[in-house]
Amino acid sequence: MGRSSRPVQRKDDDGGGGSCCTWPRIILMVIVLAVSGILIWQFAPVDEAINSILPTYNNTGSSSNVEGPSTGGSNGGGSNTVAPTESPQYQFIQCDDDGQPCCNGLNSNCNLRVNEILYAMPHNAMATFDDGFIFGPNHQRPLEMAVEAGFRGLNLDICNCGGQTIFCHGICSLGPRAVVPVMQNVNTFLDNNPTELIIFVYQVNSAVDQPVDLNAFYNQMAAVDGFLDKLYVHPGNNATWPTLGELIDPAVNKRVIMFHYNGPNCNLFPDECPSGLHWYYNYASDNDWEHGSVSSITNTDTSCALRANAGGNRVDWIGLNNFVSPPSRDAAQRLNAYDTAKAYIEACSAILNNDINFLITDFWEQGELPRLVQDHNRARALAQSRKRTLLRSPP
Repeated sequence: MGRSSRPVQRKDDDGGGGSCCTWPRIILMVIVLAVSGILIWQFAPVDEAINSILPTYNNTGSSSNVEGPSTGGSNGGGSNTVAPTESPQYQFIQCDDDGQPCCNGLNSNCNLRVNEILYAMPHNAMATFDDGFIFGPNHQRPLEMAVEAGFRGLNLDICNCGGQTIFCHGICSLGPRAVVPVMQNVNTFLDNNPTELIIFVYQVNSAVDQPVDLNAFYNQMAAVDGFLDKLYVHPGNNATWPTLGELIDPAVNKRVIMFHYNGPNCNLFPDECPSGLHWYYNYASDNDWEHGSVSSITNTDTSCALRANAGGNRVDWIGLNNFVSPPSRDAAQRLNAYDTAKAYIEACSAILNNDINFLITDFWEQGELPRLVQDHNRARALAQSRKRTLLRSPP
């Protein structure tokens, strides 16, 4: 009898009957499914889908579908009845329509200097899930929505990827944003809202690919018609900063202020710093940004301390980092809560004996930071007014 032509099935070396590649493939598939599940759970608008099917029951007097203030606020606590991925429906611009000037949403802001008020600022504002930054994003929604919600500060990372200046966070191909469209969108907002001023704080990140050239960055912004016409140029390190009212005056219209750090030292290399891109450390200081937990931040005995920097810890402006690393939406929900953020600002102001200017945060959609900013700035304006009255009063 001849041999059968049917091939003999080989067994693995360990005696098993499966393919040598089966288990690695299964493990890889499990990992992919697990990661996908986590991303969907964390960032996909599941609540929106549910809300579109189920009826909405609201026993707080506030709804995500209704314009107006949420519950809570200055008398402590409360948050909007909104899905976690939606921005609070808080009316940031609250000026009286009586012919008085309006500045960043309040009449009372106009008499304050630009470095005497508080600005809520999204950290790594370009690194959003909606813009394609799907692994470890700092925010769900784009920075343009943050501006509409009342955030008047933007922290962005500048990179040079393949000779192209862009906004990115650590990896050129992960959720980058082009400079010109971002600035066009901000410029459109400013044109549509002539009472508002926005401050940019850039981190220059030359370690991503190639060294960043701030002059090339400036030239990209110059491509946006009318944008750089709004850029304020401070006359010197020791000069007094103007009031919001002075800069928002239509005859002046200098409603964009810019700082940068981790790039060229403008004192040593002025040609590398275009006019209006102020070196942050000539004017500002901030606290540590490496916090691994909420408790690390709420321990204000240590978290409020200012980091030493090359500019000698100038305090014309003070930034307060209010986020954990790696980014966590759950942590942001706690840290951005009205009462928690208010207590953090007040504690650090007392410890530093100085006002806080930038509250820098992840997942800007969480909490009620625009409301906190307006309540805080009203109180500052009232305190300044009382101080001026006392100074004018005879002994």
